[in-house]
Amino acid sequence: MAANTALAFISPEAEATYRDMIPVRSAAPMPVDLTVKVLGIHLPVDAGVPESVCLPIPTGYMHPTKGKTRAAHKRVALAVKKGRKVFVWGAPGTGKDAIFHALSAKCGIPAEIRTFNPNTDVNHWFYSREITEKGTSWSYSNLWRALTEGYTGADGITRPYMIVFSDIDRATPEQLEAFRLLLDTTSGRITGPTGDVFTIHPGTRFCFTANSCGTGDSTGRMSSQAMDASMLDRMARFVEFDYMAWSDEAAIIRGKFPTVVEADSDLIAQLGGAVSAVRDAIKQGTLYAELTHRGICEIMMECEDLLYEAGGKVPSNLLRKGLNAWLSRLGDQRLAAKALCDAAIKGGVIARDDEDGEDDE
Repeated sequence: MAANTALAFISPEAEATYRDMIPVRSAAPMPVDLTVKVLGIHLPVDAGVPESVCLPIPTGYMHPTKGKTRAAHKRVALAVKKGRKVFVWGAPGTGKDAIFHALSAKCGIPAEIRTFNPNTDVNHWFYSREITEKGTSWSYSNLWRALTEGYTGADGITRPYMIVFSDIDRATPEQLEAFRLLLDTTSGRITGPTGDVFTIHPGTRFCFTANSCGTGDSTGRMSSQAMDASMLDRMARFVEFDYMAWSDEAAIIRGKFPTVVEADSDLIAQLGGAVSAVRDAIKQGTLYAELTHRGICEIMMECEDLLYEAGGKVPSNLLRKGLNAWLSRLGDQRLAAKALCDAAIKGGVIARDDEDGEDDE
């Protein structure tokens, strides 16, 4: 009414001119047409799935932007879009689980994740015996319902889940047997506690993560074991993840530790040189260790604490002391790792070792 009243005071010709000047805006996309661009791929976004049934996106997460690492992540995103089974393997801290968290959160994919260890009774992931005053019965878990029923939103539409099995190369052969029917390429099924067989909800996505490709790890760093070849054959697409390019990882570090980066502008470049040298040695088998993103964050947290204690004044040995937070866990490998870092750090990390006391300021 207010708009019509205002226009009543102008001539019809002026009104027509005025209306022609109003920009024509396209309607907002319907929920079914929402997409998000990830790694160059347009992925559908399901607005009918609440955040509470998706996996949470890791703090500071970003997709890689460069090289083979980006290409590997893109293959996984495409596999998820197409509903393929996908097995992601690589060193700890390369983002294997994180990519599925990110895709679930960004695309509105209902998801469940379970992590293997040799002591897990995997049957309890699906059901357990329940004893009440009414007698004995079987209680079915969220994972069971996700597998057999999917997720039904407030709109009445049922969606398939994405099920992520993490560290699957740590599973025992007995644990993996529970998944043979589940991963059947013709029709996925699951056996209940009484022997009845149920069909998996159509479209359910299965994703797996591991430190090795299922053939075992001869170095022993990842404690993985060889898996049944016929089981591996059911896991479809295999993608190897490596660490991000340092420029990508550094961008995440800058976001997590802005105070340290702002205080010492050279620190990130020096840290990158040390990380590269250590990771190359690990890959070549000359250093028995692991320098993951979590390890780098530990180094940065140590630097953050030291900077705080110094009242914001940057100690000349800030990064060297920060590195010691990670080096201190290496035992017999410590000296070799220090030698690798030495060339990248101003003043080195060996020449003025402060393990037994404070350095002179």
